[in-house]
Amino acid sequence: MNESQFRQLLDRYLKGECTSEEISLLHHFYDSFQGETVVEALDPVDMWLWEEKNSRLIAQRMDYMERRAYDEQSSKRSKLRSLLKTVASLLLIIGLGIGSYVAYLNMPAPEIVWLEKTTQRGQKATITLTDGTRVYMNVDSKLSFPEHFAPDKREVILEGEAFFDVAKNPKRPFIIRSGELTTTVLGTSFNVKAFKDEPLNVTVVSGRVKVNSHGQNDTSDTVTLEPHQQAFYDGVLSKRKVDISQFIAWKEKVIHLEEVSLAEAVVVLERWFNVSITLENEEISACKISGKYINENLINIMKSFEHILGIEYRIDGERKITITGKGCKSQN
Repeated sequence: MNESQFRQLLDRYLKGECTSEEISLLHHFYDSFQGETVVEALDPVDMWLWEEKNSRLIAQRMDYMERRAYDEQSSKRSKLRSLLKTVASLLLIIGLGIGSYVAYLNMPAPEIVWLEKTTQRGQKATITLTDGTRVYMNVDSKLSFPEHFAPDKREVILEGEAFFDVAKNPKRPFIIRSGELTTTVLGTSFNVKAFKDEPLNVTVVSGRVKVNSHGQNDTSDTVTLEPHQQAFYDGVLSKRKVDISQFIAWKEKVIHLEEVSLAEAVVVLERWFNVSITLENEEISACKISGKYINENLINIMKSFEHILGIEYRIDGERKITITGKGCKSQN
């Protein structure tokens, strides 16, 4: 502010015409120099007017300074209150978080509800699990699975035989527990055969599968399978290459027997047709039989056995068959 502007502003102030912004500007100018310096620059007339109005200026300045000090203190108090509120909020959030975490740790684990799907002898079934995995169940089998899979894994229990077409999910491995074998996959298709009192096997159609055995004396073995490979367990876990068609033929309603004993073939037929078959002569139980029966009825299969092995059969009642004979035609 130059001298001319100051005089104009002072004149307006002495006349009581200054706005609040102009009074603030005058106070600022007054603060920029010592009060005496300002007064000495005035002429006698202005000097007289200044002295006349000086008391008002001093009073206004005191009021101005008091208000400014009050505003500064209010601002500081406001900032302090805001800071305290923020700290209190953070402490509350932390407290709630710790409390929630402690409560979570002390919460009982949610109860897992398990469901079961069972097929009887002569019955097959197909089910789709909640993750999209399709399971084709063979006869005389049971699948146990949770109503909702856990966040970190998908686990089921199989008794019998089933073909799994597993929905891929790298973050949630699919685990099948079957007897003494545990099969783990991310997304693939394979067959698991785990009938009681029979050797266990896992046959891979696509993808990769890890099979772990839990044998006696806490022994454990692991094999990794690729397509056309099979894990075989009869007390010892091994891996071998196989023709997968004979192990998954049942899915297409095909009974595929490949150099199996008559005793083994009888077990397949009993499950497939829900019948009871008795071998009258134990000597013929070891006879080997091969054949592929596509959606065939039991009587035609028995006639085929008669022709191939030279055995005879008779129907002893409802769902009861007896096989007789004194050896194997192919061995004579």
